[in-house]
Amino acid sequence: MNQNILEVPFWKVALRFTVSFLVLLTLVLTGATYFKNGNLEAINKSVADGTWTQFVLARVAIGIVYGVAMTYFSRRRAKLAQGKR
Repeated sequence: MNQNILEVPFWKVALRFTVSFLVLLTLVLTGATYFKNGNLEAINKSVADGTWTQFVLARVAIGIVYGVAMTYFSRRRAKLAQGKR
């Protein structure tokens, strides 16, 4: 099922970019925490003291901005490639 990015609603494309970015970001940050500390104890501590909410909200906000921006620029590039303006 190969659909043109212009045929899919903006919000669906943005959601795909956002979720993909958040999954990748989570994997990278978890790996970095593991290599930095040698274990995942820092994650357990942040869950215990409640500081994880600010961390997660900041990452979700970044993910949403990334998803919307990537969707906008991808759709713009697709329109230009088709000769539309």
